[in-house]
Amino acid sequence: MRYIPGFAYVLAAYIAGTLLLPEAKATLAEGGGYSLSWSEALLVLAALVALVDQLRVSKAGIDNTVEAIMMAAIAGVMVLLFALAATGSIPALGVFNNALFLLLTLIALTAAVVAILINARSLRRSIDIGDDA
Repeated sequence: MRYIPGFAYVLAAYIAGTLLLPEAKATLAEGGGYSLSWSEALLVLAALVALVDQLRVSKAGIDNTVEAIMMAAIAGVMVLLFALAATGSIPALGVFNNALFLLLTLIALTAAVVAILINARSLRRSIDIGDDA
């Protein structure tokens, strides 16, 4: 479970959401004059997962390269799904050809790149500190 990136769960939630609620703007919750669609909830979840995943790799002195690479792998899978869906060559992947999935993919890519940089910098900083002692 430690190596499973949070965006694997976001991807699973997206797939489940498209199967259960085919309309992305369908209201999930309503109250106080506000309504929340499942796509908006998923974008908020994706942003929170991105931050949590970055925290996972930010511990100084601990090599979290595997976690960062797994995050990049999930982002790569999402890019591949979007690209295949956008070409229309595989009709079953049509659910991945929309703006919501593109935004989720961009969040995943950004989070993966930042996580790799954070991990590299925290490792370098711990190596530098270790040399001074």
